[in-house]
Amino acid sequence: MFSNSSDKKSGSTIGSVEGMPSIIAKGLVVSGNLNCDGELQVDGIVTGDIKAEKLSIGETAHVTGEIEAGELLIRGKVDGGIRAEKVSIAETASVRGDVVNSSLSIDPGAKIDGHCKHSDNPRETAEPIALFNKGEAPASE
Repeated sequence: MFSNSSDKKSGSTIGSVEGMPSIIAKGLVVSGNLNCDGELQVDGIVTGDIKAEKLSIGETAHVTGEIEAGELLIRGKVDGGIRAEKVSIAETASVRGDVVNSSLSIDPGAKIDGHCKHSDNPRETAEPIALFNKGEAPASE
C-alpha cells in the first residue's frame, strides 16, 4: 500500500529511503553519541557528540557536545566545538564553542562565543586553535 513496485523488487526497507531525515523531535531528550550517514534534524535536546552528513538544529534544540558535519544549519543552541564543511548560523542561534569550517555564514543577531577558523578540510584531525602565534606566546615564569 505504501511502497511502490520498485521497492518490492529491490528488497529495500523503509529505513533506507533516501532523502528522508532522521528526526529528534521537540520534547525528546537523547543522552549519547549520534552517527548519521544522511540527514538529521534535531528539535529536542542532545547530550553527546553528533556526526552527520547534513545536520539541522532547530530553534527549540539544545546540543551539548562536539558536532562534525558536511552541511550544518544552526537555529538553536550548541554548547561544544563544531567541525563542518558548510556552516550556516541563523539569527536565533546561540553557539558556545569553536567553529572550524570551509564555508561560514552568520546572520545578524546570532550569538557566538568561541573562535572561528577556516580550514580546507575541517572534518580532518582536530588542530587546537591557538590564541597566540608561536613567537608571541606569553612568558611562562
